[in-house]
Amino acid sequence: MIMADAKERSRTYFNLHRGSRLARGGYWRHDYRFSLEELARLKPGELIDIGCGPGAFLCEVEKRFPEIRLSALDLSEEMIGVTRRRLRETAACTVGDAEHMPLASGQYDAVTCNMSIHHYPHPQDAVNEMYRILRPGGALLLNDMDCVRPVRALANVVFPLLPGGDVKMYERREIEHMLWNAGFRSARYRKISPFSFLCVAVK
Repeated sequence: MIMADAKERSRTYFNLHRGSRLARGGYWRHDYRFSLEELARLKPGELIDIGCGPGAFLCEVEKRFPEIRLSALDLSEEMIGVTRRRLRETAACTVGDAEHMPLASGQYDAVTCNMSIHHYPHPQDAVNEMYRILRPGGALLLNDMDCVRPVRALANVVFPLLPGGDVKMYERREIEHMLWNAGFRSARYRKISPFSFLCVAVK
C-alpha cells in the first residue's frame, strides 16, 4: 500500500506542477551536459527518456542531435502533454509506469533516466525494464542524486513525508547491484556534481 501510494503521490504532484519551474526547464539541467557528451560518443539512432517530466532533457537532445529519433515515457499525463507540445511531432510520447513499460523489447539504442529513479518503489523492476527495451550493445544513461552518507540518510527519512512521491536516494553500490542483476555487462559510475551521479551501463 505504501509503495502504491508513492506512485499515486508522484503522479498527482507532477500533474499539478506542470506549469512550475520544473515544467519550464527542470531543476537539474546543469547535469544534462554530461549525458549529452555521452550521447555524442554513443551516436544512438533511437533514444527514450524514462521519467521524462516536462521534456527539458529531450529538448536539449533534439537541439543538439536532430537526427536521433526521440521517445518519452512518464507516469504523469500532464507532463507527457507538456513534453509532446515541446518536441517535434515525430517524437513518441507515452504515459506509462517505468516498472511496467508498455513498450516492445529491444527497441532503443539508448535509454536515459534523469532524476527519476528515486521516485520508483521497485527500482530493480524499472532497471530490468530499461534493460529489456534496449537493443544489444545499447546503453543506459542513469542520472540521479548522490550525496554524502549523513545527507543521504537524512533524505531517506524525509522522503516519505514529501508530497512528490520520493522513495529513496540510493548508494552507488545499490545502483551497481541493480544494473548487474538486470544483466548489464558493464557500468561506469561517476560523480558529476556534489549532489549527483551519472552511470553509463551497456547491455
